[in-house]
Amino acid sequence: MSDPQRRRFLIGLAVGGAATVAGPVAMWRWTGGHGHTLASAPDLQLLPPQARFVQPLRLPGGEGLMAQIDLNHAIDLSAQSIAQGLFPGAATTLWSYVGKVGGREAINPLLRARRGDVIDVGLDNRLSETTTIHWHGLSVDEANDGSGLHALAAGQRRRYRLRIDNRAGLYWYHAHPHGRTGVQLQRGLAGLLLIEDEEELALRARLGMRWGERDLPLMISDKQVAADNAIVYKDGADDWIGNRVLVNWTPEPYLEVIPAWYRFRLANVANARLLRPCFQAGDKVLPMQLIGCDGGLLERAWPIDDVFLAPAQRVDVLVDFSALAPGDKVVLRSLEYVAMENEDESGAFLPDPMGDHPGAAAMGDALDLMELRVIDCAPRDRPPARLPDLSAISKIAPLPDTGDWPLRALRLRMDEQGRWFINDWNFHINGHEPAFSIKRGSREVWEIRNSMTSMPHPIHLHGFQFRVLSRAISPPDIRGRQVAPGGLNPQDMGFNDTVVVWPGEIVRLAIDFSQPFTGTQRYMLHCHNLEHEDMGMMLTFAVTD
Repeated sequence: MSDPQRRRFLIGLAVGGAATVAGPVAMWRWTGGHGHTLASAPDLQLLPPQARFVQPLRLPGGEGLMAQIDLNHAIDLSAQSIAQGLFPGAATTLWSYVGKVGGREAINPLLRARRGDVIDVGLDNRLSETTTIHWHGLSVDEANDGSGLHALAAGQRRRYRLRIDNRAGLYWYHAHPHGRTGVQLQRGLAGLLLIEDEEELALRARLGMRWGERDLPLMISDKQVAADNAIVYKDGADDWIGNRVLVNWTPEPYLEVIPAWYRFRLANVANARLLRPCFQAGDKVLPMQLIGCDGGLLERAWPIDDVFLAPAQRVDVLVDFSALAPGDKVVLRSLEYVAMENEDESGAFLPDPMGDHPGAAAMGDALDLMELRVIDCAPRDRPPARLPDLSAISKIAPLPDTGDWPLRALRLRMDEQGRWFINDWNFHINGHEPAFSIKRGSREVWEIRNSMTSMPHPIHLHGFQFRVLSRAISPPDIRGRQVAPGGLNPQDMGFNDTVVVWPGEIVRLAIDFSQPFTGTQRYMLHCHNLEHEDMGMMLTFAVTD
């Protein structure tokens, strides 16, 4: 986003409150590049207090949105447009993955699988345009990756057959057609994928938290919603953020909790909005224990107050409500942070792009996501107030000695026309041809350097997970989270598939390109700010015999 009021080098963070706003959407007029203006700007009204946090949080169930499906047998999904009652008033048109569960309709289902399972998922494209299912974070072959390299045309069908070879964790699936990923996710094509293994099940038993009760997914997105409840998206826009927050497809959600520890699996599935979530009771931030990230459990728990969560990233946290009394309220809030949107190269006096998002909180502004209400429970039903020992919850090998690994340098930048590049590659210019090839079984260090005249980029790697080796020239708030040599923060201590690289920052990754496949396998590396991806901030690389 090229807001001239934000285009300066800012560092440091502040904490503040937020108000959710909503309003009608006016007619659009695009000025080209990163600048957008409104033909007419509506008068915005704050969402009235009585309209905030009035919907029970949707949880995985037997039917409808987020219905739970076990992938222990073949299933079929259709990508289609449906009318869904999300907001009070008129139904909202969603683009959804729809399937059947015992004769009941499942919409964007939460899929469950065990490590080692071979899953078989069919897709029938009933949309009027090309789409896919990308299995985000999974180690998979090119044909089943679901990138735009193997898109499914309107009216066609195909099957995804793949073996789950990933550690337990919360993954997700979403549409990934080249040039149309942003609009398809904004309109709804995304769901969660929970992978389990023996290590995860053992921890769950130790914690005494049953999935679906005190172990819950929180799938967070924001949508730009018009007065008629339609989801609005404009092709060619940059950084599409919204005026309404959905958690598990629920606007203004609340969740009743008992005075006990809870486990939340947070997933940011927004197009572009980077979050800084925390749990806040009044003016007190409740401490959390970070126990997992994109690629599953960490070796040990790390105490944190808040965490940066960029589009595509997931975190697994424990939160303690045991000291609170019935009637107390907690807000899941994205705290204020400095957005560091420094794209000077795109021009200093372009129109304010926030005009594209009437009623939306600007990137970096504080934003309330949901409310948690403490209720009473019988003493015999209250779980222990103390957690078990969390100093060794998973087995993760130490960071490898990469002294003799080859280094591949990658730079994130913008040119004078406002186009995003990884080195000199832009997908609209370079197309499907691999930018480079890597021999299967080799190991490399990738050094990703973000230009100072840039913004935070969540960089996602298809087909492989990685370990973060180091961070350098990080902004102060990132440096202040360091818990290990090399500038590593708790979120860096496990396996990841997406990493945020801040303006001016240099991040080194260790990647092992071993895999059980043969022949040439092509994968994508791209920014998971979906508008950047659609504008070409993506490259293809090949893994070869």
